[in-house]
Amino acid sequence: MKQETVPKSRNGFWYTENIYTMQENKKFVWASVIIGGALIVGLGILGYFIASNRTTNTISVTGSAKVRVTSDLAKWSANFTLRANLTNLKETLEKASANTEKIRQFIVARGIDANLITFLPIQTDPVYDMGKNGYGGSQDVIGYNVRQEVRVENSDIAKIEDLATNAKSLVDQGIVPEYQRTEYLYTKLAELRPKLFADATKDALTRAQAIAEGTGVHVGALRTAKTGVIQILAPNSMDIADYGAYDLSTKEKETSATVTVSFELIP
Repeated sequence: MKQETVPKSRNGFWYTENIYTMQENKKFVWASVIIGGALIVGLGILGYFIASNRTTNTISVTGSAKVRVTSDLAKWSANFTLRANLTNLKETLEKASANTEKIRQFIVARGIDANLITFLPIQTDPVYDMGKNGYGGSQDVIGYNVRQEVRVENSDIAKIEDLATNAKSLVDQGIVPEYQRTEYLYTKLAELRPKLFADATKDALTRAQAIAEGTGVHVGALRTAKTGVIQILAPNSMDIADYGAYDLSTKEKETSATVTVSFELIP
């Protein structure tokens, strides 16, 4: 900014005084006005932004819904193992193939279509010499386990249950299952899921209204919703899991779902 130096005298002593020119003084005033105005406008914009982005008062609750369903598909599976030594592996494989046909005939005789039977490929696993102490003395092969697994699925659950119940007739033929199990499934979960989540959301609304009752506020519009996992459990079971659970052991099942919802609160 331009300025002038003017000599002056006071009580016999000379000194200088800086005097701004009129033109520079006007520039300074206008600059101050502009800066002040910009500051006011900026504060106004900031205030509007804060006011328009205030967090609305909300309430967050979790609703649940449960429905009992009956399995509409059953699966029976069994594993059969024969032991072979180093000299009779070929004969053991032939016996396993013959057993496969006997197992097929047993299943078909129970009224199940042969097309519903699945035989997994025969597996041959080596058996190693564990040594005298049983801790793996060598890697020498001393024999083989010849494994055959069969699976049957049917929407006629009674036929699968009959199959499992009468597996003893296989034992009578010298075909002993290493294990067998029956599993029950529900195949219409995709159709049931929307209803479960809708009912869980209604339950969440009821809970929110119960909490807000008597506080002078009302439950308004839904703001957010997050669905939980589906739990398919045995009746009265509490074995839920964070990633969802699917019990296969019972024909009757309880299917449940949860929804975490937030609602606006209105004064």
